[in-house]
Amino acid sequence: MHSPGIDEAAVVELLSLIVATPSVNPAFRTAGDDPAWFGEARLAAVLADWLCEHGIAVEIDEQIPGRPNLIARVKGRSGGPRMMWEGHLDTVQVTGMSDPFVPRLQDGRLYGRGAVDDGGCLAAFLLALRALSADPPPGDVDFVAAMDEEFSFLGVLQHLRRGDAYALGVAGEPTDLRIVRACKGTIRWFVEVHGRPAHTAKPHEGVSAIEGARRLLTIFDDEMARRRTVHDLLSPATLTCTGIESGEGPNTVPSLARLRFDYRYLPSETGEAVHSSFKALAETLAEAMPGIRLAVLPPFLDSSAMDVPENSPIVAAMAGVCAARGLPATGAGVPYGSDATKMVNIGGIPTIVFGPGSIDQAHSRDEHVAVASVVTAAEMLVDLARSLPRDLRPPVA
Repeated sequence: MHSPGIDEAAVVELLSLIVATPSVNPAFRTAGDDPAWFGEARLAAVLADWLCEHGIAVEIDEQIPGRPNLIARVKGRSGGPRMMWEGHLDTVQVTGMSDPFVPRLQDGRLYGRGAVDDGGCLAAFLLALRALSADPPPGDVDFVAAMDEEFSFLGVLQHLRRGDAYALGVAGEPTDLRIVRACKGTIRWFVEVHGRPAHTAKPHEGVSAIEGARRLLTIFDDEMARRRTVHDLLSPATLTCTGIESGEGPNTVPSLARLRFDYRYLPSETGEAVHSSFKALAETLAEAMPGIRLAVLPPFLDSSAMDVPENSPIVAAMAGVCAARGLPATGAGVPYGSDATKMVNIGGIPTIVFGPGSIDQAHSRDEHVAVASVVTAAEMLVDLARSLPRDLRPPVA
C-alpha cells in the first residue's frame, strides 16, 4: 500500500519547490506585474533537474519560446499498455494574494499559488514516477507537464500533435481523489450590438446599443429556460454573460455595446452548434429592433466536452484502486474543463481526471492542498500503473 519515497516530507519538499517557482500564464499579465512571475520555462527547468537527479529520462519540448512542455518517461518491463499522465505547469494570476510564491505549511496543508492547481498533481505524478522508476510497471508511463492549460491549451495540443499512441490517460486536476470521467465543454464569444448615437437631450434621435444589449440578454435567457437537455453526471448547460463594455460619454446615447459570453455545454453538444444557434437568435434582435445591427464574432475559445464510459479500462482500473482504499469508486462529472477533453477528443486517449485537493481552492487567495492527500494520490497512481492488464493495447493511430 505504501511506496518507498512517497511520504509527507517528500511532498512538502517537492511542492514547496513548485510553489516557490512562479509560473503564471502570460495571458493574465497586467500593468505593474513583475515580469519574473510569468511563463513556464523556469518551473520546467526546476522539475527537469529534479527528475534527472533521480535518473528519470527527461525532454524539454519548446515550440513557443520560453514556454515549454516537460516530458518524462519510465519504461515498462514487460510490454504492458502505455499510459499518459498529464499535469500543467501554468497558474493563474495572483491578484490580492500576500506572498503568493512563499510556500507555507499550516495544519497539514501547504499554501501558495499553484499549491492545488496544479502543484499537488505535479508532485503526485513526479513522486509516483520516481517510485515506478525504481520498480517499473508492466507498461510505459509518459508524464507531460504542459504549458498553457489555464488559457488556451496549447501545451497539450502540442504534445498530441506528436502522434504518440497511448492506451489510456490521467489528467491531473484537484478532484478530491475522485474519478472524473465526464466534463462540460466551454465556448466563449463576443457579440457587438451597434446602435446610433444621439444627444441625450434628444434620445429619440438615437438607438441605444445598451437597450439592444438588454433585449439580447432577455432573448438568450429565454432560450436557456427552454433548454431541457440533461446528463446523468453533469448539471444542465449554462450561459453566462461575463462582460459588457459600452458608452461613449455621459450625454450620448451609446452606439456600441460589446458583450462576452461563456457557455458550458454537455457531451451531447458541440461548440460549433452552440455558437450557430445563439448567432441565429441574436440576429432576430436586428429584425425586432429597427436601427440595431449585430456582429456575432467567431468563438475565441472552444474546449470540447467529454464522457468516458464507466466500463472504459481506465475508469475500471482506477475504480479498483479506489475501492481497495475505501474511496468512492464510481465515476463523477464536473462542470469545469481540463486538458483531459483534448486527450479524449483529439488524441483518442480514454482519460480520467484525477488528483488531490479540492477545485474549490483553485484560483483562490488562500489556495492550499492537504499534504496527506498528495501522498495518497501518488500511491494510487503507482497502484494504477501496476494494475493494468497486459493485453490492453493503444488505439489504432
